[in-house]
Amino acid sequence: MKPFRLLLLPHLVFRKIASQIDLLALSLCSKKSRLAVKLSGIKPIRLSKQHISTSHSVVLEFDYYWIIWLLKKREDIADVKQKFSAEYKIGEQIFKTRFNGNHDVLTSLCTDYYSAADQIVEYLKNTFNCELTRYIVSREGYPEYRQLITQTINNSKNCELVFGESGQKVNAEDIDFLFNNLKTDKMLRVSRRICENYQLQNPLTFPSFYVYDAPWFRPEDLFNANCEHLTILHAPKLKPSHINLYLKQWINGEHLRILFLRIETMWLYSVLPERNQQLFDGIQLKPFDMRREKSSYKKSAFFDLLGNQFRNHQSWDIHRNDGTVGSIALNSDGCLFHVWRLK
Repeated sequence: MKPFRLLLLPHLVFRKIASQIDLLALSLCSKKSRLAVKLSGIKPIRLSKQHISTSHSVVLEFDYYWIIWLLKKREDIADVKQKFSAEYKIGEQIFKTRFNGNHDVLTSLCTDYYSAADQIVEYLKNTFNCELTRYIVSREGYPEYRQLITQTINNSKNCELVFGESGQKVNAEDIDFLFNNLKTDKMLRVSRRICENYQLQNPLTFPSFYVYDAPWFRPEDLFNANCEHLTILHAPKLKPSHINLYLKQWINGEHLRILFLRIETMWLYSVLPERNQQLFDGIQLKPFDMRREKSSYKKSAFFDLLGNQFRNHQSWDIHRNDGTVGSIALNSDGCLFHVWRLK
């Protein structure tokens, strides 16, 4: 095939080709190529900014791939000239940059992580016609995280906060600040362990709440929660009998907001018959309807976790008294519950 001028192609042809190449690398080539990427209308699924002690980056997620833009301090790199041969002016800063072999990860040098990430985010927002919708921060990586929450995240739309980092516990003071100051229309994900003796002061009311390690999470916290998506992992205080009671409450008209519930607890790892007996005592189970047209219903993580074949899961349908259908899926990892709510 002979070479051709990519930017001179008709819009629809360019868009089809552009969807299969590295759009970020193309946008950095020139002002004209950046404009072509912008006019293509191809948007990422999500734009995220991360500030934790071990990594400062901006992440652009598309349907089938991610682009990770890492930031490093100049003083941490031994041979800048040899390793960082590319140079881009973004906003008021000039970034010496290198790409990895596949161009899905690039690293740029900076003097300040936070202002550099802000400049890159503005570039990506303008180029891809998108908004910053996820912040990944920790106390160690973003000391001014409280100001970030009250002045920036709370004023953003459709925003998710991921708080914590590997190897670091989230202390009670930090989590209290999150629960008391993060607006309840935001999505919250606590990715690390909260101290075991922590107690919630108020019910969870975020549209989406995810906690990775929750030895503190009590049955009453589950019953009082009013979330659309609720994921509680490694919660030893939750027993099959508590999940049974929650499902019965849902059948009788409570927990109307819930769309997706995921619980992992040591009691669910057992495959013994008594586990299922405790989980479903007094609940009428029906065969899972494989013919259901999933595209007609609101989506949740239930679709992604189970996949299309529902392999390695035991799955059933249950019916609320008003006729609404929910599905329960069990495997060795835990329990999933999804409500089939029309779009």
